Amino acid sequence: MIPRLLTLPFGRKSFFLFGPRQVGKSTMVKVALAEKKYVDINLLKSETLLKYKASPDLLRREIEFQLKRRESLIVFIDEIQKAPALLDEIHYLLEEFKNRLFFILTGSSARKLKRSSVNMLAGRAWEFFLFPLTHLELGSLFSLEEILLKGSLPPIVNEDFTDCFRTLRAYTNTYLKEEILDEALVRNIPAFSKFLIIAADQSGEVVSYANIARETGVSGKTVQGYYQILEDTLIALKLEPYLKSARKRLIRHPKYFLFDLGVINSICGRTSLEAIKTPSIYGRLFEHFVILETFRILSYWEMNCRFYHWRSSHGAEVDLVVEKDSELWAIEIKSNPVVHSRDLRGLQSFVADYPSVRALCVTTAEQPYLAGNIEVVPWRMLFRKFRGHHT
Repeated sequence: MIPRLLTLPFGRKSFFLFGPRQVGKSTMVKVALAEKKYVDINLLKSETLLKYKASPDLLRREIEFQLKRRESLIVFIDEIQKAPALLDEIHYLLEEFKNRLFFILTGSSARKLKRSSVNMLAGRAWEFFLFPLTHLELGSLFSLEEILLKGSLPPIVNEDFTDCFRTLRAYTNTYLKEEILDEALVRNIPAFSKFLIIAADQSGEVVSYANIARETGVSGKTVQGYYQILEDTLIALKLEPYLKSARKRLIRHPKYFLFDLGVINSICGRTSLEAIKTPSIYGRLFEHFVILETFRILSYWEMNCRFYHWRSSHGAEVDLVVEKDSELWAIEIKSNPVVHSRDLRGLQSFVADYPSVRALCVTTAEQPYLAGNIEVVPWRMLFRKFRGHHT
């Protein structure tokens, strides 16, 4: 069992735990509750789902019965988005049995809950998110090359390349079936499947909805809806453009980063280390890795950050802009360990607009150095710098 960075308030507060499939939500909960008595309700079981969909009030009656015999109770409901009507019953129970009843509600999609205006318990339950494994969690198991190829979903950590890509192909097919088809999120499954391939291939690039619409044969508005589905089902991270400068004409389209490098490579047919070693592909995957890792770790540390990209119409670009409280960080990501001042013109342009910004270039170098006036640091040092400023 790999210890996770996320700390959850078991037995202190009810909470939602969201995350894509197979990131370890259920495992984390069950390990934490191993020594406790709790009610386990798995809505992936069809008979359980049908029972509660037919009679949501049955949950209330079952819990009331249990609480006649116990001082307190923990209830774990897996895949809560499959039966959102249960949230009204949970709301009532939390009001009725304050400090005696705690719900743990996990789900692989927040879409059905947040988009359908269902009861999100109005502060009675906190929200947390779990992601694929980080380098801090993997510890000695971490290998940058392997992560850039295989990603870091828990089921593939100890699998060889052949088995891991079998698992990743199955993952994509399960996502299309259970998140998209079964939940009827789109009508045109072939178009969405084609879109998913394009979204993986162009993950991390500035999005042109019109260009993708031409390739998939649907409207630009439909493509926007498809990206919204990826975001809502926690398969993609959206970076809006940072638009707070009046001095330059800035690109206003977002970037989307699919949530796991192994899933991206599997969809794109890159299944060997040789397939990712060309400089352009390796560079893109390394940029992906640093951005996803930053998002995950700062989320676990509850630093309350906002993440952006920045690009001017003249091509000046910064890979990642982070707003953290009153601080602004601009981060350029280079897979080459040797970086010169001339390679950092986008970062220098951003610094000219925002003189108080904390500007860094993150690389695969082993030691930090200066490129002109820009600090160049090994990628692991980035997280120590964020942590240092946090403390």
